[in-house]
Amino acid sequence: MITVEYLDKLNKSTELQALEWDKCKNDPYYWMTTWARTINTHYTEWEDPNKTFPDKEYLRIIVDKFINSKILFIPKTRQMMLSWAMIALFLHEVQFHEAKMVAFQSKDKDSADYLIKRLKTIWDNEPEFLKKYHKNWEVIKLIPNPQNKWLHTYCKFDLPMIDSMIIWVAQGGDVLRMHTFSWVFSDEAAFQPEMKSAYTGLKPTLSWWWRLVCVSTAEGNTWFDDAITDSLIM
Repeated sequence: MITVEYLDKLNKSTELQALEWDKCKNDPYYWMTTWARTINTHYTEWEDPNKTFPDKEYLRIIVDKFINSKILFIPKTRQMMLSWAMIALFLHEVQFHEAKMVAFQSKDKDSADYLIKRLKTIWDNEPEFLKKYHKNWEVIKLIPNPQNKWLHTYCKFDLPMIDSMIIWVAQGGDVLRMHTFSWVFSDEAAFQPEMKSAYTGLKPTLSWWWRLVCVSTAEGNTWFDDAITDSLIM
């Protein structure tokens, strides 16, 4: 837990800020539970609507699986914050690493834009010293979507200073094969009619450099349901 005394020291010390940035880069779970603030829609008038992720064992496991898995399928329920967790992890990926290209696939374009708006909320609530990239002895200030005067850009979160970006791509595998993405995130995969063809088209490249995360509310008699119940030969 960050204390008031530690925050005061951080504000006064660029060296301490650099150490904190490095700790966040190397430990996504620490960053999520310390600095990544989501919107709590159930807050009372005495509470702050923006809260960091709770320190929960299941979230720690999910972060570990995210880091160490090439292909990850996760069924979700509303109270587990899984969509928020994935959004935060992909923000961490493009914010703390160079040349990361992430594709968001969803039921439609507006659904993907909603995810990116959530991601932008986490970014907006971070302290300024984290909105930088440390490379050797250089510190690069990160400004999202500078081509749009730093405002929200429909279906895109772009950090051109370090060549990292999150964009929406259409369902299916044809569009994905045309690009070199580091990650593909499929939200509500059970409700995407072309998810099976997307996976079939992506699987050969996933073994080399791409990584895939599929998250969805459970839905019976779908390709996603077969995948998470091991009925599908991966």
